[in-house]
Amino acid sequence: MRHFNPLSIPDDALPPDEVRITGLKVEPLADGRRVRVLVSVTPFQERPNLDAVILDELGHEVSSTCIVETMDFDMAFTMHIRTSEVGGAYTLVASLSYPEKGEIHQWRQAFQIASPEE
Repeated sequence: MRHFNPLSIPDDALPPDEVRITGLKVEPLADGRRVRVLVSVTPFQERPNLDAVILDELGHEVSSTCIVETMDFDMAFTMHIRTSEVGGAYTLVASLSYPEKGEIHQWRQAFQIASPEE
C-alpha cells in the first residue's frame, strides 16, 4: 500500500483540483451490520479529507465517517450500520475535499445487505 510522504512526493501526484477517487468497493460482512469499504484515490500533492456516508433506500443516513488528511492512496475501513433493522438497498457516497476548496470529487456505489431472515 502506497502512502503519502511529504518529503518524497510521487512524480504522478496531482494538485488538489485534480485528485479523484479511482475505485470504490463495498463488501457487506456476514453479520449484516458492518461493511468493509475499500477506496483508492489518485496520488496527491496535498492530503485530502475523505467523507463516507451510507444512505438507506429512503436516503436516510445510517452510517458516516471522516478521514481527515488521509495519508493513504488506498484505504480500507469498516463502517457500522446504525439502525435497528438492516437489510435491503444502500448507497455509499464517498467524497474527497479540501478545507479551502470544498468537495472536489464524489463517487456513489450502490450495494445490498441481505435481510437477517434470508
